[in-house]
Amino acid sequence: MLNALTSYLQQQAPVMPEHNPVNTQPGSQVDAVTAAQNKNDTNTGHNPYSPSQRALMVSAVASDFDVRSLPAGEVSNFQSRLQQYGLIDGRDLNALALINTARAELDDQTPLDTVAILNEARHQFGERGTGYSERQQINRLHTLIQNLASARMTQ
Repeated sequence: MLNALTSYLQQQAPVMPEHNPVNTQPGSQVDAVTAAQNKNDTNTGHNPYSPSQRALMVSAVASDFDVRSLPAGEVSNFQSRLQQYGLIDGRDLNALALINTARAELDDQTPLDTVAILNEARHQFGERGTGYSERQQINRLHTLIQNLASARMTQ
């Protein structure tokens, strides 16, 4: 799984010219990637289940961030990681404003439950008069956050 993640990241264009996402991994993650590559090299059996690239990315982000208890000071790192792995793009950043707004009201160590924030936003579509495109953005982010929460539970 980590081998596929590494391969995917190596094939992606850097977000910034001087920034290479593959080289920003902490040392323990690099060791884990190397171990996973060595394991895959020696494993000649056929595995009928092969997770998608998106599932690998979601799992990688979920291992670093708990979306049910995300420290307010980590929201920008969380957003950067989502963008780095290609899980969100420019149009989804507007939906992240809901999380950033909730973060602004708290100190950096207070945890945010991003699942609850997005659930509440979805329940208030009618009350707030939310437009179609904003609803779509919130729904996409809600699905991603739910996937991250689910991936975190299975680890």
